Amino acid sequence: MDPTGKRRPERPIYDARASALPLFDPARLPLRQWCASSREDAVTGLVAFPDFHRRMPGHVTAALRGDGLVGLAIGDVDGLKSYVEQVNATDSACYGHLAGNKVMTHLGTVTRKWFHEQLWGSGCVATFGGDEVIVAAALDDPVLFYRSIADLRDRLADALPVHVSFALAVVAAEHLPSEHSGEWQCLFMDRLLATVDRCLFLHKAARLACGGEGGTIAVTQLPLPSPTTTFQDRTLLPLPSGAETLHVLARPAGRRAPGMLILPCSAPAAPDGMRLRVTYPDGTVRTAVAVSVHGQAAVRHATAETWVPSLPLTLVPIHEESGQGMNDDLHIGIGVHRSSGRW
Repeated sequence: MDPTGKRRPERPIYDARASALPLFDPARLPLRQWCASSREDAVTGLVAFPDFHRRMPGHVTAALRGDGLVGLAIGDVDGLKSYVEQVNATDSACYGHLAGNKVMTHLGTVTRKWFHEQLWGSGCVATFGGDEVIVAAALDDPVLFYRSIADLRDRLADALPVHVSFALAVVAAEHLPSEHSGEWQCLFMDRLLATVDRCLFLHKAARLACGGEGGTIAVTQLPLPSPTTTFQDRTLLPLPSGAETLHVLARPAGRRAPGMLILPCSAPAAPDGMRLRVTYPDGTVRTAVAVSVHGQAAVRHATAETWVPSLPLTLVPIHEESGQGMNDDLHIGIGVHRSSGRW
């Protein structure tokens, strides 16, 4: 009480967590169940990475332990630095870094709208804080996840002056470590992020070396925790068909099949395999036959055991000759910007 005998209004108690509480309309954030009450990245309006990184390990491992699938995709703007330098040199009304922020703000707006149209029961979209976007979701079908990311890629291509390239992986319970000690959930999440991020930058490096346009979607696979783990192919995409182009990160089969590269794709249905036109990181194009190795697609590679840790490849199906005597696949551009067909 004060000297007049009147009761003073109680002062609010300082809450050390206040800085982690949202200071904006939470309905704008691209999240559903996962990462609720997270902070907003100031530029993009996506979930800020510190909150994503702290909360996602528990969400992801809980979904996998419930025998569900989790898809993780990371997108990175192609050539943002070059675009910023161009604007800085040609537009006196807009300094380059402000142009970069404008691109990322627009990216966040498009991504938030896209996310709220998805039917996932759980998921969120975050950013590392630079020119990236991270999509995580609980899902049932890897193909539908790929299609959703392709839709986001296409929307961003229509809205931005630059393309955005993605890499993705789908994981299941068999990818979880067999031993659960210490901060295993955080270590597993970091391993998943690193796997997808490495795939993204290997494909971007291969594109830059060959002068490609960008805006691709690369698919990778999280290695199993041990060779004895029972593998199920429910996390794999089918091999491309029709006019589709699929970018993948292949890895050596090791002792399972020496001299073979494993693709993050399910085995071909034909017993004699499936013919593919394969583009290698140096731009070399070769014909290869994808066969089944323990229920998973694989192609032969003579040096797979000597120097290849992982290899970014572009896959295009080879079709039978048409009635005009020309292979249909000659009309297919390798590394096309947009996907088509059932993807």
